Amino acid sequence: MRYQVIIALLVIPALLSGCAESDIETPEGTLGCTYPDAMNYNSTAIVDDGTCVYREAPQPVLGCMYQGAINFNQAATEDDGSCRYPVVSEPTPGCTYSDAVNFDVNATEDDGSCVYDSDGDGILDDFETMGCVDPNANNFNSSSTDDDGSCDYDEDKDGVYDWAEKEGCMDTNATNYDPSATQSNLTMCTYPYILSLLDFQALLDDPEEIIDLSELSNVTSFVKIVDVSVSSEEEGMEIDSNANTTGLEMIMGHDPTNQTVYQSMVLRFMGDIQMEQTTLQGPDGINYRIGSSSSGSWYYARDEVYEYENPFQDDEEGSGEPSDDEGEGENYCDEFIEEDPFSWGDGWNITHIDGMNIAVSMNDSRGVAIRMELIGSSLNYLEISEVNGMARCSIEVMDPSRFSISVDTSLPRTSMTMIVENEVVEESGSTKTWSGDLSEEHFEEVDLAEIAIRVVYTDEDGGSIVASMPLSAQSMSFTDQCFQWTLSWSDSDNDGFTSTGDAYTASRAEKLIDPCAEDDDYRNKDFQIMFYDLWADMPTGGVFTPGFSLIPAVFAIIITAIIHNGKRD
Repeated sequence: MRYQVIIALLVIPALLSGCAESDIETPEGTLGCTYPDAMNYNSTAIVDDGTCVYREAPQPVLGCMYQGAINFNQAATEDDGSCRYPVVSEPTPGCTYSDAVNFDVNATEDDGSCVYDSDGDGILDDFETMGCVDPNANNFNSSSTDDDGSCDYDEDKDGVYDWAEKEGCMDTNATNYDPSATQSNLTMCTYPYILSLLDFQALLDDPEEIIDLSELSNVTSFVKIVDVSVSSEEEGMEIDSNANTTGLEMIMGHDPTNQTVYQSMVLRFMGDIQMEQTTLQGPDGINYRIGSSSSGSWYYARDEVYEYENPFQDDEEGSGEPSDDEGEGENYCDEFIEEDPFSWGDGWNITHIDGMNIAVSMNDSRGVAIRMELIGSSLNYLEISEVNGMARCSIEVMDPSRFSISVDTSLPRTSMTMIVENEVVEESGSTKTWSGDLSEEHFEEVDLAEIAIRVVYTDEDGGSIVASMPLSAQSMSFTDQCFQWTLSWSDSDNDGFTSTGDAYTASRAEKLIDPCAEDDDYRNKDFQIMFYDLWADMPTGGVFTPGFSLIPAVFAIIITAIIHNGKRD
């Protein structure tokens, strides 16, 4: 709108041309300051009248505009060159590294003087001397301050550290040759006793000193005895046939420290039939095996009242003397026990092999050969054999390291054996009674609470238990569908264990109240009395072979006879 007014004002004078200036009137209020930046700007003025008034430019604030100056003026707008700065002091040289021995906390400039003691041993790194610092080493260096891993502990350079060296006899010809020794000391060696014929003859004059096995009673030891005899009943047999031989092979041993006894016996009949039993017995129970290592299995049984019997202990009371019974065939073990075999030889030949003194002799009149192997003057092996036959007898002291002599309680359990005699079944009217007692041959003493007496029967459907009573209960009565039963056990010596003289009774009578019919199937069952081993969870008898209990008895008789033979007058 303003511009339109201006244009109109310009056009009108043109239209009024010819009019004098004095004739033109200026409207009031159209003059004024038309510049917006002026202090007196008039927004309604149309024509500027030159009256505009302007503000004066602000005066600069002089001062120091550099922040690092000590007189910095934050309000200054123009630096006037007046800035003043702090005075920088001279640097303090020294070691500025804190891990150095000579670290200077006041130093402001590192001067390269730092020294270090890396291992903290009080000796500066620059003065450390590397070497072996172990006084036990062969190359110990007293001037060394730091170990460099060069210590030598094998002075003889044999590949074995000095601390691991073992001094011993390394001469294989010595009796105490030590294969584990690493340093030889011949002064420690002992050499085999070379038995002279004269010394051997002196031993023969006192043979009980040679064959006395009681010297093994205090050490872990084992002895093997083999007796092969020929039966005279099999006439016409070929001499190279073994069908008419009977063999007995026994190994006995013990560990007196843990009071464990080892017994192994093999019986061979007619050359081919064989029975074998091995027993290991100690305070922890019994391990035994029926059969060989390939055909038999080990079992674990308990022996709650164990009494250790040293198999090599001399019996001063003289029990166990050899039997006078003689077999039909010649038995050279018996003859060895009853006679002096050392007087048989027509002459002795002595040789020495690997520390063993070997003496052999022949007796043409008897047709036998004798071989003795002695370590020093102690018998290690004796064999008497037919020269042209198969009969022979041998005794050998064995290496204990070949045997394990500790009871293994983790093996499968087997039961005890009840050796019962005088078993009777009696019937009187409607009452039936079973009875029996433990014989003198019974040897297993077992807690009565671990053995049960049971009434059982079997039929086409299998077996069933009618009743079961632990022997510790002593007596029990019960009634089934047809009968009144009474079970009892007599502990003859009141020791709480199965032992000789203990007896059982089981009786059955007709039920008085509501009896069963005569044709009742249950009435006609085949009732039996049996014993059950609760500890082993199986019937008593275990895996023992019938009749095999005779073997330990034979074994004990022969061994006792051999030991006592060495002590006879």
